[in-house]
Amino acid sequence: MRYQKNSAFTLVEIMVVVVIIGLLAALALPTIKNAKQNSQFTRLLNDFRVFSDAVEQFAFTTGDFPEDSNTGAIPTGMEDYIQIGVWNEGPSIGGSWDVEKSGPGYLSAIGVHRYEVDDDVLLAFDTRYDDGDLTAGVYQQIDSDRYYRIIAGD
Repeated sequence: MRYQKNSAFTLVEIMVVVVIIGLLAALALPTIKNAKQNSQFTRLLNDFRVFSDAVEQFAFTTGDFPEDSNTGAIPTGMEDYIQIGVWNEGPSIGGSWDVEKSGPGYLSAIGVHRYEVDDDVLLAFDTRYDDGDLTAGVYQQIDSDRYYRIIAGD
């Protein structure tokens, strides 16, 4: 009696492949998460800088900082200084862009109102790009749902 060679995979071989794929996925997930957060932080940092520069240019041209605006609304007179498409796209951390004038410890600030990330994410951003303290420095959490870049302190 002759045996024919079976060209199919055995159950053990399939299980080994599944385990290897699982291990590779487990190793890749933290890297993917870090890449996503790095991208989110880079975009947020860039948007903060661009919008802060726009507010400073407005102040230089007009002699005063823009007035408070409703959350998500471009302040009156800022239309020529703000990239409207980027503004309307919203922050990478969710929520809406907002401009504040004269608050506790600042004369002008621009930031995110009603952000959609945990405070741990804000702290990681603050640690990387500022002083690691959400209540001090250039980037501050000025209320429980407001994270702002201080443009001018008082």
